[in-house]
Amino acid sequence: MSENQGKIVVSLEDLLAQADLLKKQIDELQKAQEELAESLASINAAKDSIEELSKQQEMLIASDKKGYLMFRVEQQPQSKVLVYLGLSYYAEVELPTAIKILESRENELNQSIQDINSKLSESINAYSQIAEILRSIQQQAPKKGE
Repeated sequence: MSENQGKIVVSLEDLLAQADLLKKQIDELQKAQEELAESLASINAAKDSIEELSKQQEMLIASDKKGYLMFRVEQQPQSKVLVYLGLSYYAEVELPTAIKILESRENELNQSIQDINSKLSESINAYSQIAEILRSIQQQAPKKGE
């Protein structure tokens, strides 16, 4: 990179390297975004399960993801559940406390999703700008050869 009469000059290789780096960053951010959305969906499912626990006396529990085998389980009134705290630790807590823990985790995930969305937007904008510069270079290249 050098300055030439107040303009910044960047090599084509530097632009291509920056575009490649941004593309990788965008892919990683999108993957993180998907993982956080999946975690958020799991937390919502857990909260829904707690609400259902307090309402039902009998439950059907799937033994697999597709539901090929279901168990009919009669339950005692549930007063406590195990909630994941992180780092492989669980706590046995009352239902209202479990909801509070899950809501706290939900808020953390929502904040993380907002942060990632912001970084993703910045990366996409930067990538689009570089792509536009590369397109204009490509369009000008044949004209110089004429």
